[in-house]
Amino acid sequence: MQLDSESNNDQLRQAWVQFSSAESYNDYCQYWLELMCTRIGGVTMAALVLESGDAGFLPTAVWPEKSQPDDEFTALIEEGLEEAAGLVHSLASGSYGVAFPIRLDDQLVGVVALTLNVPNIVLPEVMEQIQWGSAWIELLVRRQQGKEQSEQFDRLSGAVDLLSGVLGEEKFQPSALRFVNELAAAFACDRVSFGLTKSRQTEVVALSHSAQFGKKMNLIRRLSGVMDEAILQRGVINYNFTSVGESQLVLREHAQFSQSGGNGNILTIPLHSGDDYFGAVTLERAVGQSFDEDEVGRIGSVVALSSEVLRNKEKQDSSWYQHLYRSTRTQLGRLFGAGYLGRKLLLIGFALICLFFTFAVGTYRVAADSQLEGEVRRAVVAPFDGYLEDAQAKAGDRVRFGEEMSRLDDRDLTLERLGYLSQQAKLQRQYEEAVAQRDRAEAKVLQAQLEQSQAELELVESKLQRTRLKAPFDGLVVSGDLSQRLGSSVGQGEVLFEVAPLDNYRIILWIDEHRMLDITEGQQGKLVLNSLPEQSFNFVLSRVTPVTEARDGGNYFRVEADLLNPSPRLRPGMGGVAKVEVDDRRLIWIWTYPLIQWVKLKLWAWIP
Repeated sequence: MQLDSESNNDQLRQAWVQFSSAESYNDYCQYWLELMCTRIGGVTMAALVLESGDAGFLPTAVWPEKSQPDDEFTALIEEGLEEAAGLVHSLASGSYGVAFPIRLDDQLVGVVALTLNVPNIVLPEVMEQIQWGSAWIELLVRRQQGKEQSEQFDRLSGAVDLLSGVLGEEKFQPSALRFVNELAAAFACDRVSFGLTKSRQTEVVALSHSAQFGKKMNLIRRLSGVMDEAILQRGVINYNFTSVGESQLVLREHAQFSQSGGNGNILTIPLHSGDDYFGAVTLERAVGQSFDEDEVGRIGSVVALSSEVLRNKEKQDSSWYQHLYRSTRTQLGRLFGAGYLGRKLLLIGFALICLFFTFAVGTYRVAADSQLEGEVRRAVVAPFDGYLEDAQAKAGDRVRFGEEMSRLDDRDLTLERLGYLSQQAKLQRQYEEAVAQRDRAEAKVLQAQLEQSQAELELVESKLQRTRLKAPFDGLVVSGDLSQRLGSSVGQGEVLFEVAPLDNYRIILWIDEHRMLDITEGQQGKLVLNSLPEQSFNFVLSRVTPVTEARDGGNYFRVEADLLNPSPRLRPGMGGVAKVEVDDRRLIWIWTYPLIQWVKLKLWAWIP
């Protein structure tokens, strides 16, 4: 193959002329592809595929024009895009397939694919030609991106300038007036109007070059219809008096407005935030001054940036009841409209719970801190002043009736008993002598002394018996530990031990004063002890006392109850929580009663 042979000079020169004179983007790509195929020679089919934004990679040029690539050629293009590297394949037709990627800053922007009928020895030269020629496409893409960035910068600059003017005003109405005036001046419009949707109808709130206008004017009503037409169709309407039939949207309101005194060119842009369309902007120009696509894009950018600010200003200037109405309407729309499934499920669940607690009935119980006590609590005291000699029992021990718990020192009493015995023997001898001598007077005196000595002896013996402190009944020692006091003195009447029975108990409940009106004797309930949480014990209230006690920052009444099902595992002094069953009431009342009672008391305290 001769790449630059004399026979191809004229054709190559013509291709260069067409390529140099290309004006549009598509012509540039098409003439470049023809130039490359002419220079290489032997090309049967070629395609240039470039990235087209959101549409992905699309064929931009095909050579020969209007030719249809077969499946094998399409697979070559797809492989070139996937591999992003130069490829050479032998095709089923006997020709060669070549694919070469086009990159821009290490990013794949396209691929060139060709099928050739050439010897394989020239394939490296072909790849080199494609590599050198792809620089023209890279230059085109870079220019196109630069142009788009410049247009985007111009749009952003204009939008920011207009936004700064809108933000410079504190109130909504001056901001809206400045917005339409600046927009009319920037895009050479005869009139610009701005409206917001209120009660399903657009209300014109600002008109360029008009500080005040009547809301019932025919112009304002027609402008409102024009804006509603664009909002309802969710699209930008570019109405041109000379080309009405070209648009696919309904233009009835725009046509009527133009014929009734409006301008020949009307551009209406609906304002929206997501799916929420809240207003529109209408721009008007005279006949012959239509809005081209570039202007529509720039105006859309400016309007989108400033309209949200104006909407927020309008909300901020609203009164409190307008804020309340708007918030309520929004929330109701979310609840009964489309979407927000989680919120709807939450509301339904809450409604079902409220319905359940409104009609469901449960047992109303009054909870109280409780303590278990023995039904009888007997004190073992010191019978007289003395010294401790021994202590066999202490708190927590189980004792039986008559079992010795402690012993006082009896040495002094034993000696005193021996003295009284000796004195009694002496008096007995003297009494017998007096009787023998028949001395009645002396005998009576001695008899009286004998009786006195016997009484004193019995007293001493009684004290000796009482030195051994014994259990009054079978039970549990609930207090008293004398093991550290052996040898110390004790006073008469001093409590040494307390004993409670193990089979008879009573429960002491501390009822909050707020619930005392619900408590009466004879009510039943259940007790759960801290040490036995897996078991409950039944009880019945036996006595409601007027005794109160301050506990945990509150005032509590002492209530006594009889235990109905005692257990060998119970011990006096155990604490727990008791619940008194009052009656059956609605669950909603049971759950809210403490709160309602608290609110009533607070209101009574606060109301003068």
